[in-house]
Amino acid sequence: MSRLFYLLIILVFLNSSLFSKELKKVTLQLSWFDQFQFAGYYMAKEKGFYEDLGLDVEIKPFNFGIDVPSLVHEKKVDFGIGRETLILERASGKKVLALYALFQSSPLVLLSTKNSGIDSISKFQNKKIMTTIDDASEVSLKAMISSQKIKVDNLNFIKHSHNINDLIEKKTDVISAYISKAPFLLQEKNIEYNIFSPKDFGFDMYSDFLFTNEELVKNNIDMVLAFKKASLKGWKYAYENIDEAVSLTFNKYNTQNLSKKELKFEALELKKLSYDKSKILGNIKEDKIQRIYDLYNVMGLVPNFTSLDKFVLYDDDNQKIFLKQKEKEYIKNNTNIKMCIVPNLKPYSFIENGELKGFVGDYFEIITKKTGLNFDLVKTNTLKESLEFLKNKKCEIITSLKNTKERESYINFTKPYTSLPFVLISRNDFPYIENLGILENKKIGLITNYAVNDELSKKYKNINFVELNSTKEGIKKVLNKELDGHIDFLHKSLYELYEEDNPKLKISNKLDMNIDISIAVIKDNEYLHSILNRVIDNISLKEKDEIIKKWISVEYKESTDFTLLWQVLGVLALIFVALLYKQRVLKNANKLLNEKVEEKTQELIKINKHLEERIKEKVEENLEKDKLLQRQSKMASLGQMIENIAHQWRQPLSVISTGASGIKIKKEMESLDDKFLLETLDLIVDSSAYLSHTIDDFRFFFKPNKQEEEFSLKNCFEKTLNILSSKFKDQDINIITRIDDISIKSYETELIQVFMNILNNAKDALVESNIDEKYIFINIYALDEKVIIKIKDNAGGIDSKIIDNIFEPYFSTKNKSQGTGIGLYMCEEIIVKHMNGYITVSNANFMYNNKSFDGAEFSICFY
Repeated sequence: MSRLFYLLIILVFLNSSLFSKELKKVTLQLSWFDQFQFAGYYMAKEKGFYEDLGLDVEIKPFNFGIDVPSLVHEKKVDFGIGRETLILERASGKKVLALYALFQSSPLVLLSTKNSGIDSISKFQNKKIMTTIDDASEVSLKAMISSQKIKVDNLNFIKHSHNINDLIEKKTDVISAYISKAPFLLQEKNIEYNIFSPKDFGFDMYSDFLFTNEELVKNNIDMVLAFKKASLKGWKYAYENIDEAVSLTFNKYNTQNLSKKELKFEALELKKLSYDKSKILGNIKEDKIQRIYDLYNVMGLVPNFTSLDKFVLYDDDNQKIFLKQKEKEYIKNNTNIKMCIVPNLKPYSFIENGELKGFVGDYFEIITKKTGLNFDLVKTNTLKESLEFLKNKKCEIITSLKNTKERESYINFTKPYTSLPFVLISRNDFPYIENLGILENKKIGLITNYAVNDELSKKYKNINFVELNSTKEGIKKVLNKELDGHIDFLHKSLYELYEEDNPKLKISNKLDMNIDISIAVIKDNEYLHSILNRVIDNISLKEKDEIIKKWISVEYKESTDFTLLWQVLGVLALIFVALLYKQRVLKNANKLLNEKVEEKTQELIKINKHLEERIKEKVEENLEKDKLLQRQSKMASLGQMIENIAHQWRQPLSVISTGASGIKIKKEMESLDDKFLLETLDLIVDSSAYLSHTIDDFRFFFKPNKQEEEFSLKNCFEKTLNILSSKFKDQDINIITRIDDISIKSYETELIQVFMNILNNAKDALVESNIDEKYIFINIYALDEKVIIKIKDNAGGIDSKIIDNIFEPYFSTKNKSQGTGIGLYMCEEIIVKHMNGYITVSNANFMYNNKSFDGAEFSICFY
C-alpha cells in the first residue's frame, strides 16, 4: 500500500509539472490615472483573456512625469498606450510600433463656458487657454485652431491644473479636456458649456494607440499578437457589458475615487469614439495615418522625415484588401447586403439569437473586417426557400452553395472557400461498407435540394433515395428503422450524433465525394461578386485553420464514475514511461527541425529573389494609374477651357461677322463712307486681337510644363480669369481680389488647372444656391516665408457629411454628365506632390460690405 501511495504521489507531481501552463510575464504602462479609459485591459486581465493566451500581465499605474513612449523604447515596459503624438515619437527616432488605435476619433477637445461668450475659435485671441504640454502638441487641436485663421503661436497657453473649477471660476477662459470626462463634471454643476472638437472641423485623429517596441516584435511576434488579441477581446467585452466593466473599475481600479455615474458617462462616450465611422474595433487605416503625419509635417512639427511603413504592425485581421475604384465606390454606397443562408446546418451554418453562427458565420466575420461590408440576415427556413428568395431578389447572396449548371442561370458563384465531405449514418448493427454500390434496394435519406442528390441518384440507381427536410428527421427515421441509413455532411453528422447522445448510431462510410462550397451572388451584381472573390483569395491558411479547429471539435458526454480515476492514472503512467523516451525523440526532432529550417531558408531565398521584381511591377502599375488620373484631370480641365473659349468667342465672332456683312451691304448699295469703314475695321481688328489672345491662353495651358519656372501669381491668376471671366459675367458673379505681387518657382500651367477647378466648383455652387449677390474672393499673400492662397465663395458652404471626402478620387456631388469627380483629387495631387505644398478646405463665416456670408474656403500653402 505504501508503494502504491508513493507511486500515486509521483504521478500526481508529474501531472502537475507536465500540464501546468507557464505564463509569460508582460508589462503594460497606462497613460493616465485609472478610469474607464483602460477598462478593456482591466477586463482582459480579470476575465483571464491574457492568461488563456499564456500571458501574465502587470498593468502599471500612471504618475506625473512618466514618459510612456520612452519607457517602451528603452524596453523598460513591453507595451504602452499613446496618443496621436506617437507619430512624432516615431519621427524623433523612438522604435515604437502601433498595434491598434482604440479611439477612431480623439476624445481631446477644448471647452469654454457659455457665459464666457467664447462661442467660436475666432474669439480665442487674447484669452487664457489651459492645456498640458501633450495637449498643446496634438495636431488635431493645432489644425482646428489654424483652420479658423488663428495663429497658434499668438495664443496665451497656461499650465494645466487638471481642475475643472479653474474654468468655472474664470482662472482660465478655455481648457483642454477629454469629452468623456469634463462635460460630466460641468453638467453635474448645471453649468452650460461650448465644445470645440477637432472632429467637427474635419480633423478626426486616432488616439489611445496600443504600441510596443520593434525589438519585441522581431523577437517575439507571437506574444505581441497574443497580447493584442486578448486586449481587443477585453475591450469588446467591456463595451458589450458596460455595467459590469464599470463595477470592476469602480471596485478595483479607482485611484481617482470616481463615481459609478461618472464612469458610466465615460464608458458611453468612449464607446462612440471607438466605433466612430468603423465597425472594426481598433482599426487603423493607412491613409488616415498618413494624413495625421502630413498635418504634423505641414505645421513644421516633424523633426526628421520618417517612413510610416513600419509605424503600424498589421496582422491578418488588419490587412486591407486591394480593390478597384469601382469596387470601393460599391462598398461606399452598399454597406448592407441582404444575406440568405442554408439554415439548421450545425456546425456549418445556423441562426442563434438572430445572428449567423458556425463555420460560415466566422468566414463572413472575416469578410466584414476586410471590406467594411455588413450583411443583414434574411431569415428562411430551408435551402429551397433561400434559393427562391435569391431568385426573387429578396436577398443578394446565399452564404454557402454548390455550383451547378442549373443555378448558374441566375447566380454568379465565387471561388470555393471550403470543401465539405459526406458520410453515411447507420444503426450500430449495420455493417461498415467500402462502397455505396452494395446497398442495393436499401432506403437511404438525403436532404432536399442538396446539390449532390442528382449525382448520387445517377451513380447509384439501385439505391432507394428518400428526400428529407433535416438531418434530425433522417436520424430519427434511421433509429425507427424507416430508413437503413442517412447521407449528410461529416461534421454536421458528428454534431447531431454526439449532441443528441445517440449511442445506437454510427458512421458506416465516408463517401469518396466532397462538394466545393462557394458564395452565391445574384446574377446582376458583378461588383459584389468580384469583391467577395478578392476576399476569398485574401483569407490566409492560418485564418482558415483557426475556423476549422474551432468547429470540428466535438465534446463527448460521459457520466462520471470511479473508473475515471484509474483511466487518468493509466494515462499518467504511460506519460511517465514516455519521459524515458524523451531524449531520443528530441534528438530526432532536432535533426528534422534543422532539415526543415534549411528547406524553409532556401524557399525564403527564392521568394526574396522575386520580391524586388513584384515591387517594381506594383510601383509601375501605381505610376500608370497616377498618369491616367492626371490625363483625365487635364482633359477635364481642357474641356472646360474649350467650353469657355467657345463661350468667349461668340460675341467677337458676331462683331466680326456683323461688321463684314455691313461693309459688304453698304458697298453693294454704294453708300460705304470712310468713317463707317474705318470704325468697322477697327472693331474687326480689336475682336481679332481678342480671339488671338484667348488662343494664346489656350496654347499656354496645353504647353508641356516639365521644368519649374519662376512666374507671378498675380499674372497666373489673371490668365485663369481671362479664360473663365465671360461665364462669371453671365451668372452675375463678382470676383473680389486682393493679390500681392509675389513670384514663386514652380509649374504655372498646373496651378492654372488648380485655379480653374476651384473657381468652376465655386461658380457651380453659387449658381445652384440661387442667391442674389454672388461673390468669389481671392486673397494671395506672403506670411512667415510661406505663400498663402485663399479662395472662398458665399454659396453657403459644403455639407459637413461630405466635406472630408471631396479630395477623394471620383467623389462628386454632381451628375455624371457634369463632372468626373477627379478635379479636386488632382488639385490635391498637384499641390502636394508636384508643388510641395498643401491644400485644405473648410466652411467659413465672413463679413463683406457689412453683410455676413457663409461659404467654402480653399486654402493653398507653399513654402
